[in-house]
Amino acid sequence: MKKAIFISGHLNGLSNNIIPLLDSNTDIFVHTWEEQGHNRWITKLNRYSKACNSINIVTEKPKIDRKRISYLYSTYSSFSLCKQLNTYDICIKFKPNLDTDNIKYITNTQTSFSKAKLQSRPLLEGFTKEDCVYGTVHYKSIDERFFTIYPKGINKVFNKDKKTFYEEITKTDKLLSSLLGTDYEGSLLWTKLFEQNQVPIIQDINLTLPNNKQWQ
Repeated sequence: MKKAIFISGHLNGLSNNIIPLLDSNTDIFVHTWEEQGHNRWITKLNRYSKACNSINIVTEKPKIDRKRISYLYSTYSSFSLCKQLNTYDICIKFKPNLDTDNIKYITNTQTSFSKAKLQSRPLLEGFTKEDCVYGTVHYKSIDERFFTIYPKGINKVFNKDKKTFYEEITKTDKLLSSLLGTDYEGSLLWTKLFEQNQVPIIQDINLTLPNNKQWQ
């Protein structure tokens, strides 16, 4: 199985819990921000090159103050690094600061999709498992730190020019801010983006996520 892993935002807290996700058929695409101490994390990330096929890293100076917009812009940039997205069987969005030595995860979206399709019939009629995103769902939002998605789903949300994507996320942010206040949880922005781009959110029954690791 050819797999792409996308890492974005700050690299603080990167640990060896990513290693079980890596193999010779895995490529890593990283967009991160220049900040004090970031070279330490890039050096650590490059050590994993022996465990995968390739690592591609782009670093930029911070340019967006609002964190949730900055994080989405960084994620967009990491996806943009992958020039042959449609050649991958599956993709994983990964955030480093997961406070665990072992991420409980199995790459089996078919089981999650089949259960969701049966439980919510007929809402997923016309959708395939490749149309959806799979992650931990809390009430009405997806945990954006780690999710599984296919190229088809990525293309729906992120395959836009930079200006168009930025306008979409800022407009959506303003909408949510007007409804919920400016301090709403960032996962709601991710959830709204998936929904308005017709990417159904599925509970990944093979994934358990811990809390965030405190920045070092």
